[in-house]
Amino acid sequence: MSDRRYGKCNVCRFCVHDGDDWACMVKNIVVNSEGSCERYRPGSCENCSHVSISFGKAKCTLTGRETDILSVCDDYDPCGKNALFFQ
Repeated sequence: MSDRRYGKCNVCRFCVHDGDDWACMVKNIVVNSEGSCERYRPGSCENCSHVSISFGKAKCTLTGRETDILSVCDDYDPCGKNALFFQ
C-alpha cells in the first residue's frame, strides 16, 4: 500500500492511547503507535458492512455465524469484482 499509515496501531480503532502510551484492546497488551498488528489484514470484518457488532461480539449477517472482528471473509475481493449483491 502506498499509504504509510496502512495497518499501523495509531489508526486502528482497537488501539487506545493516553499521551504516548498505546494499548491494543484486542490482545490487551501495550503497543507502539507505529507498530503493526500481525492479525491486521485488508478486508477484515471490522470494515465490512455485513457485520453487526454488539457487546464486543461480531456476527456476519450474510452467514449468521459469529466471527472474529479481525477475520477476513472468504468472499472478500479487494478489487470489488466479486461483490455480493442483494435484490
